[in-house]
Amino acid sequence: MTEHDWQGRLTQQVADAVRDYRKLRGLSAQGLADACAALGHAIPRTSIANLENGRRSGVEIAELLVFAKALGVPPIALLLPIGMAGSVEVLPGQELPIWDAVSWITAETLIGEEPEPGTVKEVIFELRAHAQAISTLRRAIEFAEEARRGANLIRDPQQRARNDGMLEGLGDYTRGYAQDVREFRARLRVRGIEPPTLPEDLKYLDAPE
Repeated sequence: MTEHDWQGRLTQQVADAVRDYRKLRGLSAQGLADACAALGHAIPRTSIANLENGRRSGVEIAELLVFAKALGVPPIALLLPIGMAGSVEVLPGQELPIWDAVSWITAETLIGEEPEPGTVKEVIFELRAHAQAISTLRRAIEFAEEARRGANLIRDPQQRARNDGMLEGLGDYTRGYAQDVREFRARLRVRGIEPPTLPEDLKYLDAPE
């Protein structure tokens, strides 16, 4: 077995996934080519057809990313047969169980198994934790806003008074989560990790207190 054999199998694996997802989305080869062009990276219909028919020896990284976006799947879904095989050949002659292959490519870390300090896996682990903190904050904000909208419809004075207390508690709850995110971002920067750019509605978290 040669490295070329492995490259051919890997290319065919991507080609099969592109074809399967294209058909699942109801796209013709031209439709996929049009979708790629709309994303800013033209891939001719003939190039797509040649890939799917096994007449190409490789796939460029740029193509893989644009195909994935056009087909509405993560790039790893084109690279690995997730859910369709128990193992995959990740390097010439080297097979891994599919989850181990996913973990290698995505630097996945299981809960309770924190990565070694100073590694790329640790940075990715911390950025995932940051994303979870942002998600939790957003849910808290949405819940507080929904409760506030409901409270505005209440007319009974006693019930409004009770709801005012509840809203105050929710405000404290939301501000606590916001402070947690602010402090988390500050700790990342101290460690030399640049946190992800915040969406416009949360940019106040980086403003001086």
